Amino acid sequence: MLNNEFCQVLLLEIKRHQNDLESLRECLIRFKNKGIDKDSMYESLEKLRSSSDSETEDILLELMDFVGGYCNPNLSIF
Repeated sequence: MLNNEFCQVLLLEIKRHQNDLESLRECLIRFKNKGIDKDSMYESLEKLRSSSDSETEDILLELMDFVGGYCNPNLSIF
């Protein structure tokens, strides 16, 4: 259930903040604090990515880097 909420909220946030990765990263952190684990978050992002347009896919790939740790260690979420 949390994964469905995560997907719905994140898509809305992407529409609102397409050019603001920091705001989108904060959204990921909020869901981490609600209890979504790394694997579930990553799988949800991958699911969203498979059904998105190219612009949204690029944003999702950036967010996946934050979740997977392929970023500056200070920006990693888990």
